[in-house]
Amino acid sequence: MKPSVPLFLLICSAACTNWRSISKRNYVSSSLTEFKRTAGTQKEVSQVDGCIDWSVDLKEYRVLAGEPVRVKCALFYSYIRTNYTMAQSTKLRLIWYKNKGDSEEPIIFSGHRLSKEDDSIWFRSAELVDNGFYTCVLRNSTYCMKVSMSLTVEENDSGLCYNSKIRYLEKSEITKRKEILCPDLEDYIVPYKQPLITWYKECIPKTWRSLVIVNTTSVLIPEVEEMDGGNYTCELKYGSKVVRRTTELKVTALLTDKPPKLLFPTEIQPSVIDVQLGNPFSLDCRAFFGYSGESRPIIYWMKGDKFVEELEGHIKESEVRTIKEYLGEKEVELCLTFDAVEENDVGNYTCYVENRIGRRHGSAILQKRDLYRLELAGGLGAILLVLGLLTAVYKCYNVEIMLCYRRHFGSDETEDDNKEYDAYLTYSKVELDSMDLESSEEEQFALEILPDVLEKHYGYKLFIPSRDLMPSSIYIEDLARCMEQSRRLIIVLTPEFVTKRGWSIFQLESRLHSMLVTGEIKVIMIECTDLKGVMNYQEVEALKHTIKLLSVVKWTGPKCNQLKSKFWKQILYEMPAKKKETLSRRQVLDSGEQGLFGDLQTVSTIAMTTTSATLAPSHAEIPDFHQKNHPQMRHYCRGYEYEPPPPAAQFNSLGNHHLYRNIPMALLNGQVAHNSTVQRNKPEIHFNSMFAPLSSRELTSDIW
Repeated sequence: MKPSVPLFLLICSAACTNWRSISKRNYVSSSLTEFKRTAGTQKEVSQVDGCIDWSVDLKEYRVLAGEPVRVKCALFYSYIRTNYTMAQSTKLRLIWYKNKGDSEEPIIFSGHRLSKEDDSIWFRSAELVDNGFYTCVLRNSTYCMKVSMSLTVEENDSGLCYNSKIRYLEKSEITKRKEILCPDLEDYIVPYKQPLITWYKECIPKTWRSLVIVNTTSVLIPEVEEMDGGNYTCELKYGSKVVRRTTELKVTALLTDKPPKLLFPTEIQPSVIDVQLGNPFSLDCRAFFGYSGESRPIIYWMKGDKFVEELEGHIKESEVRTIKEYLGEKEVELCLTFDAVEENDVGNYTCYVENRIGRRHGSAILQKRDLYRLELAGGLGAILLVLGLLTAVYKCYNVEIMLCYRRHFGSDETEDDNKEYDAYLTYSKVELDSMDLESSEEEQFALEILPDVLEKHYGYKLFIPSRDLMPSSIYIEDLARCMEQSRRLIIVLTPEFVTKRGWSIFQLESRLHSMLVTGEIKVIMIECTDLKGVMNYQEVEALKHTIKLLSVVKWTGPKCNQLKSKFWKQILYEMPAKKKETLSRRQVLDSGEQGLFGDLQTVSTIAMTTTSATLAPSHAEIPDFHQKNHPQMRHYCRGYEYEPPPPAAQFNSLGNHHLYRNIPMALLNGQVAHNSTVQRNKPEIHFNSMFAPLSSRELTSDIW
């Protein structure tokens, strides 16, 4: 029986289409090969028992359990130029099978959950048992052709509205335009009827930003941002069922237009690396790859013109490892490992990296390690470390270290220098109207604490003008002589002292100023508080610049008064180095003086003679302090207040004796009488004063 003309034309058309489609099927992805392997059979375009087998179609059907799905026979859509109606008119039958291992079993359609409709199989509610490959066979007595389709049914991931294995994947470069479609809905949409589709992101209703356009079947993002990456789910109502499709959007960097960049070894110059023979060694090549689409990073090692596979067996290349990845840009590493470095392994190794734009390379030179150089470098490193530690310790404790050295090994600076005083302390305050006011912390420190600690605790010999020198016509000359006899000059700067320009004498008097400028005396300047806002402080700064030998010590408050504070260590460091000696009995005042001045440490003062103008002449008039028009005189010495009593007694002239006295000399000026005889009757002592008049016996202590 001859075939009819329509059937003959249909077979010829299918055959021509088959030959054209061979090249298309030859370009099969690795995933399709995996599907074939899963099916348990290796199918190719072949003709078995007169039936043309097209193996597995590229289209995959993916559905969630419980959702409807339609599996269409791919013969009518990709392989023959006809449809199901024309095939029926030529007496061709469409038969469905399900693959089970290497065999195919005919499908029995129950009509309730699984039914055949024209060229398709309808699953009203897909179940996990429906997973597999379905084959449609179009045949009659003289013609046969078949193809298989893949169906995957999965449950939702825990707590999600999708399964990550059956998601659709879309990629978009950042800042580019992207439209996300709701795929494979054509079988569920009724013609000429608007579908009801709801969009979710990460299974949650999304409030879209103003630029994003949400249509019925798509989401349009005009300019993709990094935050737009994620899972987009569209949900369609289909009768009593719900159809969901989830698309994962991956945002990538812009497609690179540059070759990879080598991080190590660098392209500029080879990296020289020392290796120890016989030891294992690892050589890493790191590079940065811009986004290049689906292509993988290409990175490999070579030695000369040989690949690693051509080298000795103990040299191997590791797998390419991704260190960092961001929007498709990667930093990767390839490790070249040596089980044990041999003599022949020394040489130049080159790492190559490339992409579709170009290639780059960098070299590393392996050389034998010089043990002597290594030990030398280690020794130098240890020495530098020790020096660094010592420097740090010295920076923190330099004052303590120097004081310890001076105490145990230093010499006495006061020996053979022909100077009488250790320091000249320039701070005094004589105010007639404000003595009833309480002194500030700064003044208490300058007038009481500083001299007492230096004299009583540390045993220094101070010259204090307000205590040890009486004003006279040659007062400036006496100050200069006392300064020449001093090893240090201590200037205490308090706000009151700076405001009243108490230091101005060192600028106005040429001899005193010359000693500071030429460095004849070292100056210790004690700043009690922050003086930058005090009047006349700029003049103090100008004075500092003129002093050749200057040390500035900060007094920050009463906490510095403690003997263990850093302040006293700095002061002691700046003071002359001297041996600490116990005061002899000759340096102590007479017993009569101790009754009145027992609270003061006795130190030597300037030797005064009767020819000095600092002593009162024998014919001096004794002022009457009780006259109404005579101002009451008070002398301020180390915070003690003295008010002379009325002249109840007179003293004889001091004669030609060289007198030594550690009391205010102004007191002597006011108490010396005209006559040369001593009043035998002792005057009445006024105990309401800190200092009382001295008897004639108490004025007989001589230096020589």
